Amino acid sequence: MPTTFKTIELGSIAAGSDAEDTWTPERDITIKKVMINERSGSAVNAVKIYLSFAGQTYTKSFVPASAIGTSIEYCWKPNLAVAKGTEIYVKAENAGSSAVNIDVVFEYE
Repeated sequence: MPTTFKTIELGSIAAGSDAEDTWTPERDITIKKVMINERSGSAVNAVKIYLSFAGQTYTKSFVPASAIGTSIEYCWKPNLAVAKGTEIYVKAENAGSSAVNIDVVFEYE
């Protein structure tokens, strides 16, 4: 089955601030990879990521964005089945000293 990408744009997050969003797939999917993108190329070491699927939290209590990964080769590969209508929740908290512009990218089948 071909893979598809979904990007959740959290936008510009000032130092000390956070942003959150949700996505609800319209069909049953399997999430193959999750990646973090910072649009200006800044490091994401100070960005805390929170992820949950249908209320099941996968980041207890958070994970540094760099641990999830910023490249398609070196990223989190959960191989996680997600049923149609399941809410996927993402939040990024900027614990750094300058603004970041964060995207959370899902590759799924």
